[in-house]
Amino acid sequence: MTNQVIEMGTRLDPYLHEHDTAEEAEAFERALRERVERARNSTKPRVPHEQVMKEARALLDAQRAKNARKRG
Repeated sequence: MTNQVIEMGTRLDPYLHEHDTAEEAEAFERALRERVERARNSTKPRVPHEQVMKEARALLDAQRAKNARKRG
């Protein structure tokens, strides 16, 4: 988020901003920072990137195969 000051209640240009209002943008930013902080402080075991990608590829391949069977 830029350091630009935007007056509360101001409608934001959808071509320049992801959210409709400054309040929505700030709420999203705050929630995102909280989620990142919780993840960084988590004691759950880390999952290696390669394992996540392998599992994601398997899910995508299974969905592609299912779609191909539907098309016949």
